[in-house]
Amino acid sequence: MTTSKGKTRSILTYLLLLLFSGLMLFFAFRMPQKYRTTLRASGKPTQQELLSMLKKESKIASTEIIIHKIGVYESGTEFVSINPATWKLGTRLCVIPVDIKILYGIDLNDMKQGDIQYQTGDTVLIQLPNPKIIDQSFEPVSNHQDVVAFTTGKRKKVGETTMQQVKNMAFNEVINNSAQLQESFSEEIIQNTEIVFTSLLKPIGLTPKFVTKNN
Repeated sequence: MTTSKGKTRSILTYLLLLLFSGLMLFFAFRMPQKYRTTLRASGKPTQQELLSMLKKESKIASTEIIIHKIGVYESGTEFVSINPATWKLGTRLCVIPVDIKILYGIDLNDMKQGDIQYQTGDTVLIQLPNPKIIDQSFEPVSNHQDVVAFTTGKRKKVGETTMQQVKNMAFNEVINNSAQLQESFSEEIIQNTEIVFTSLLKPIGLTPKFVTKNN
């Protein structure tokens, strides 16, 4: 036979358990997302979550390079047609310093979910895109005090159009020499990216293994 005292003790126990469960749910929902993720039964974030985490480090995976290039244009005696009236005798010289800005590195936006694969144990394989030129630009207006330009003979004076052509030639010469950029910066950028990614994954129990793929 159950006494009134026994019923009261049972109800109090039930209420205490209910209160404890409510408190646990409250703190779980108040907990930051990154900590809630670790409470999953698997203990591992999904491939998409890993990809989102790594993509936030885009500034680490690239570097801004400023190359100071001297653009030079020189023309000598030139006959533009067989008509002597159109002969343009003389020389034009134009020397312009051009500051070319290049963002070079690993574009993490090129990474796809399939570039992250779980392997045996806690090892995760990460395929990194090759470093490349992500963005490039140069100063659109030259400081005319730094420009050397003179004209002799019957040629037209060096004007803004010619100066712009010289800057474009200097810019294209640098941009087209991607092999030099790769030789100078690729290895360091890949190493820095691997170090940063490792520092992110180790605390959550993952051991990264890196390979670099061709785009």
